[in-house]
Amino acid sequence: MKIDTHAHIFLKKLNTVANARYKPDYDASFKDYKANLDHYDFDKGVLVQPSFLGVDNEFLLQSIEKDENIKAIVVVDEGIKFDELQKLKERKACGVRLNLIGKELPNFKSTVWTQFFENLSKLKMQIEIQRDLDNNLVDIVKNLIPYGCNIVIDHLARANANLTNLEDLICLKNSRIFFKISGFYRAKIDYVNNEQAIKFAKKIYEILKEYFPLSNFVFGSDWPHTNFEANVNFSSALAAFNEVVVSKKEQEQILGDNACVLFGF
Repeated sequence: MKIDTHAHIFLKKLNTVANARYKPDYDASFKDYKANLDHYDFDKGVLVQPSFLGVDNEFLLQSIEKDENIKAIVVVDEGIKFDELQKLKERKACGVRLNLIGKELPNFKSTVWTQFFENLSKLKMQIEIQRDLDNNLVDIVKNLIPYGCNIVIDHLARANANLTNLEDLICLKNSRIFFKISGFYRAKIDYVNNEQAIKFAKKIYEILKEYFPLSNFVFGSDWPHTNFEANVNFSSALAAFNEVVVSKKEQEQILGDNACVLFGF
């Protein structure tokens, strides 16, 4: 079995949030995504609500409604009620994403946030984080660990060239911390070509693998590679994964069993 755990769908006609970091000028449809899965022999996928669409998950959830092989990670307001979260789970949302790139760190100790995390824990929904490793990512993870949710870190933690805070992250050694091997081009490094970025991703993976179980890594295509469409496609993202994870046995586990268990397929 092969599972892609990180991709996005959207239409350019959909309303985007104010001050969005990215606004699409093309469509990335569900049909197009499914065509990629079929072409590259993937059995299942997880679609992640893109940050520029905010908390309106309707397009995403309607798109996957009749496809038993696709699940969703949604974006919600922290004040969302328990029953609303439950309804999202019933519509195949297996977790929520915290889009924290370029944002001030919220007060996770406040009542609204603690209740939010407690509700996610009760529903056994995962928490996905997009935040740079050198910008409070470890503090965020520390705040979340007590709730017992699976914590999924996007894009190998978006490390920088100095590996700032990587040692603090690996010191956590928590079995509920998972990593998406995805978006190698989103690392905070200067690189001339994709190959340099892939080598850096391989370095991060091999360090993390020393401290976290292999079962805590999954693959994400990051299709359609927003902001990097000219340099990456599904094929090259998959090829990059095969360079980052050299062992065929590890590849099979990451693409298959790991993702199947984490996302409840």
